[in-house]
Amino acid sequence: MEFNKKNKNRVLKAVNGEMSYKKLTAPELHQFVQHWNYDDGIEPFNWIVKQKFCDKGTALCLYWLLQPDYFCKFKNEDEIKEDISYESYKLLKEIEEKYCTGFYEDEKFSFNPKEEFVDEKSNTKCIPKEMLEESGGIVFERQDIEFAFLRMPNEKELKTIDTKIKDAIKIIHISNPDFVYDQADAAIQAIIESVEYWKGKELGKVKINNLSYLWMDCIYKKYDWDWIIWDWETGNNIGITNSTKELTCLADTIIRHTIDGFQPGSIISNLYKDLAGVNNFHDLKRDPYSGIGLLFSTDHLKFREQNN
Repeated sequence: MEFNKKNKNRVLKAVNGEMSYKKLTAPELHQFVQHWNYDDGIEPFNWIVKQKFCDKGTALCLYWLLQPDYFCKFKNEDEIKEDISYESYKLLKEIEEKYCTGFYEDEKFSFNPKEEFVDEKSNTKCIPKEMLEESGGIVFERQDIEFAFLRMPNEKELKTIDTKIKDAIKIIHISNPDFVYDQADAAIQAIIESVEYWKGKELGKVKINNLSYLWMDCIYKKYDWDWIIWDWETGNNIGITNSTKELTCLADTIIRHTIDGFQPGSIISNLYKDLAGVNNFHDLKRDPYSGIGLLFSTDHLKFREQNN
């Protein structure tokens, strides 16, 4: 069975809330249930278990990820109603009913509870026999869906960065012809003034987002961060990262967030100042940046020395 990069990207987007899980195909749903953070609740599964196209193996996988054996310790349902996991219990009972009555007809993905969830010590007295048996189909184990990585820019990308910084300086010169880029702090203020100047104006051929490159170059020079490429299978994003590669700012964020009024221009200066001496989110005195997509945690991404 083919499960390509596009499929993985769709699952990743659904897990991150960037697209609806209701748009996923049956194979993608099988991976979705294995990647979902169950601490975020079970809301997606209340819909998934009601779909006829949900594979039998997917339903069984989900069933065991919800830990049905936990409820075998209770004497009756009245006791379970007092437990904080009662909503999971109701979902489990719905899966049991549908699974055992043949609601799920497709059986493409094999799942065996005894490989990971059930052994001779397990208390399974409250679990139907059918839910303890391996489903038919092929084994479709949890795939690695995070296929992004960090790398250093190649020669062509470094030239692009240099060109965009020069273009940013030209943009500032339109409203501030005396500007000279020789000090990072002064450049940050010039960027803010330029953004305020262009708000509400017709940009025409002015590529206002190039101011982001000048802003990042200030951090590069002030705090000794590195230019970085956040390399996705779907495209490469230019940014800057600290020495530990744990924090990354991308070129398409800070100017885009401020030119349209989504964030005040002062955040251009605030984030710049707050990154002094910072290696991870815990070093920040406050953290208003990750939730609005200005500062990204990248400690989970691989760093590749060579451009592959």
